[in-house]
Amino acid sequence: MIVETVKLFEIADVNARLGEMELTLHSLLDVRDVAFTAAANATPFHAANAAGTFAYQDGTWALRDRHAGKNWRMDRTGGVESILNEAKGLRIIFANVDISCDDERDPKPRSPKGAGAERACQGNLFFGLELPRYATVPDDKTATYYLMMDPRGAVELSRPVVKGRTFSSFIERIYLSDGHDIDRGIDALDDSDRVEEFNPLVVRKVKP
Repeated sequence: MIVETVKLFEIADVNARLGEMELTLHSLLDVRDVAFTAAANATPFHAANAAGTFAYQDGTWALRDRHAGKNWRMDRTGGVESILNEAKGLRIIFANVDISCDDERDPKPRSPKGAGAERACQGNLFFGLELPRYATVPDDKTATYYLMMDPRGAVELSRPVVKGRTFSSFIERIYLSDGHDIDRGIDALDDSDRVEEFNPLVVRKVKP
């Protein structure tokens, strides 16, 4: 089945969709904060890919720490590190990407995706200049989403199709934050640092 990519960016729509998925904006931004802080721990003496490695490791840990319990559990099906909600048929994986929450560009992973990820997110892309983007919905009964963080701290929860070891198209993109809410002067974050009722602002580009 071919579908047009769905994009959600209004706070009411985002919160409603996350509620359907048994997730909260607060918990997902907590995961982003942990991963972003971990990336900042990389120094010039570390390996060149240290920031991405630190973010992935701590982002995956935080995804499980904030969600594993009644509705979600840790999962490693196909060698893919994720959390799984069997009742909802949902899987979420943490990923570092080049850009998030941008209408002009689709996110691309900063490291190639393996065969396990590709099997979970198969499909094709059909699009043209100034035309809507489309994707083939995989037959897999479990919908695989990625929590995608870029170097600015912008983050979205999106369902891609993985083909050729990259994200080739998107079935759904849920914009969570453009990264403006991160305190870039901090050394560490804990639960007391987050404002409970904070609503992130996603700035959308307006074509001339």
